[in-house]
This record gives sequence, structure tokens and C-alpha cells, in this order.
Amino acid sequence: MANDKHEQIRRRAYEIWEDEGRPEGSHLRHWLQAADELDGEDEHETLQDLLDEDDRDDAALLQGAGESGDLDSSRTRGVRSAHAPAPEIEITTGEKPQ
Repeated sequence: MANDKHEQIRRRAYEIWEDEGRPEGSHLRHWLQAADELDGEDEHETLQDLLDEDDRDDAALLQGAGESGDLDSSRTRGVRSAHAPAPEIEITTGEKPQ
């Protein structure tokens, strides 16, 4: 019985791995997701769920951006705008000129 359950988890984890494009280093997450699915739980999210959540976070962050794409200045005090010129910096070796 335990071997049968192990085999079901292994097969489902493999399916998840293939569905996500065979990413390296995700075997534990795939195994846990497969085990949860077979137990009727959905604690571990799929890669697509995580990507969708990240997109929603980005959209919420950009809602405060103005027409130029700059974030609201009241929220970014002390942060240089992407359109502001960079200060000129002279890099020296510390040696005296000859």
C-alpha cells in the first residue's frame, strides 16, 4: 500500500515537473505538491500561481506610478529618478600626475 502511494506521488510529481518545463532544482516542491494533491490538499502553489501572484504585486506597485512611470515622489523620497542626470564622478588612482 505504501509503495503504491509512493508511486502515485512520484508519477504526479513528474507530471508537474514536465508541465512546468522541466525546471532544475524544484523536485522537493513538486513532490510536496503531488503529495498534497493526492491527499486532497492544495497547500503548495503551482509555478503559474506564483507567477500570477507576482504579476499582481507588480501591478499594485505600478498603480502609484505617474504617467512617466516614476513612482509617487511622496513614497520615494531620497531616491533619484530614472530621468535625473547622474552626478559627474571623477575616478582617480590616487597617484600624483607627472
